[in-house]
Amino acid sequence: MSADPDAVAPLTAVGERVEVRPPTQADAAAYADAVTRSERRLSDFAIPNPHNLPVVLENQSPTYRTFMVHALDPEGSHGLVGRINVANVVGGAFRSATIGYDSYDPYAGRGLFSEGLRLTVGIAFDDEPHGMGLHRLEANIQPANHRSAGLVRSLGFVHEGFSRDFLHLPGPDGRRDWRDHERFTILSSDWPAVPYRSQSHRRIACVVTGAPGFDAASRGTSIGAAVAAELGIPLYSSSTVENPSALFELLRASPIGGVVEVRASAPELRMGLARAGFDPSAVPHLDPAFDLPRSTVVRHALAVRAAFA
Repeated sequence: MSADPDAVAPLTAVGERVEVRPPTQADAAAYADAVTRSERRLSDFAIPNPHNLPVVLENQSPTYRTFMVHALDPEGSHGLVGRINVANVVGGAFRSATIGYDSYDPYAGRGLFSEGLRLTVGIAFDDEPHGMGLHRLEANIQPANHRSAGLVRSLGFVHEGFSRDFLHLPGPDGRRDWRDHERFTILSSDWPAVPYRSQSHRRIACVVTGAPGFDAASRGTSIGAAVAAELGIPLYSSSTVENPSALFELLRASPIGGVVEVRASAPELRMGLARAGFDPSAVPHLDPAFDLPRSTVVRHALAVRAAFA
């Protein structure tokens, strides 16, 4: 059982197998040993430094907190399970931060670090002075680092987005370069969260109706195809599926929605959109057009997204 939060010092937590607390100079030997043992594994996605604890200690502040995860039973080893940073802390109306971490050998892969990370998320969300009083945590993880992504998903983080060239770090190819990252987040209102919890996507849709037809390839790129590409959602078109009911069934099955180019009457449109899970009165309608300027396509796409804000 976890300890009563009122019974432990601020920014600390004790679980069944680990204790989480801020770093001190007394951690120097264990930290150097832990990072050295784990350096080869960590270097795939990070820049481990066994001797940078003095810098870590110097940088501690309300906007940058480090937490050390210690094994309650060190099993004859250095006892340091991992290190977790809660950085870029912004208060006020934002109350958010980013979270990063390293797990150390010989404890990695045995569930101890997962427990420590769970305790740390709890500290981040706990009210001050025991915790940090945050509302949102964000973990940014390279797409190839699926183990790390699986770890945060096991704690209830959800995938929220993709960031291009987010950090200048090593990758699986062994080189330092600007690396894309996947963004995972969790809110204090979610916590404690169900492991691997399902996440709902905001479904958006629009329809393109009327003449001219959608299958005249010589006309160029249709407005439906262009808007779908800009929004990153599927295109369902009468040029490939003639049955309107089948098009709306495809829309119903899509977790993110789509653009429907359809030849249908007004009653068929209303019924099809309703069966697909949309309020027919809220779905934007676009007139057929081809090879529109990029500025026009983007304007239409932004209007569609705004309709579901």
